[in-house]
Amino acid sequence: MRVYLGLGSNLGDRRDNLERAIQAIAALDSTRLVCRAGLYKSAPVGPEQPDFLNTAVGIETGLGLLALLDGCKAIEARLGRVPSFRWGPRLIDIDLLIADAVHRSARLTVPHGQLHLRRFALQPLCEMAGDLVHPLLGRRLDDICAALPDQGVRRLETDWGQIASAS
Repeated sequence: MRVYLGLGSNLGDRRDNLERAIQAIAALDSTRLVCRAGLYKSAPVGPEQPDFLNTAVGIETGLGLLALLDGCKAIEARLGRVPSFRWGPRLIDIDLLIADAVHRSARLTVPHGQLHLRRFALQPLCEMAGDLVHPLLGRRLDDICAALPDQGVRRLETDWGQIASAS
């Protein structure tokens, strides 16, 4: 199954936090990193706090969506994320954005319920999969992104270097 994940960090060495999270995602069982977007700087949603660095990755995985969610939450904890208030600062945040499957449960909604409203998630995602059609809205992701206001999202880099993958 192809799944796209959004990552963000606004505490500590933000770039290193993202890189370490991507490497850990690639090391999950039955998972292979297939693409990654550049880095973006974005203003935080919610209370005043440092700006975020955001990116997105595409993976192929044999894990189910709930198992993948559990793996991502374990990575966040291993990298030092501690629970805080909603929209609070975070060392690392990993969200399942969109996948080959639609999922709705108390624990997880895929596609992400706010994806169509968040340029900081959509813009990096569109680098890799802008032609994907949102399964619930019936619109291409790049069209959804183009219709959003600026939201202070700025691309910082074009090249992360080689993609590291693990099977």
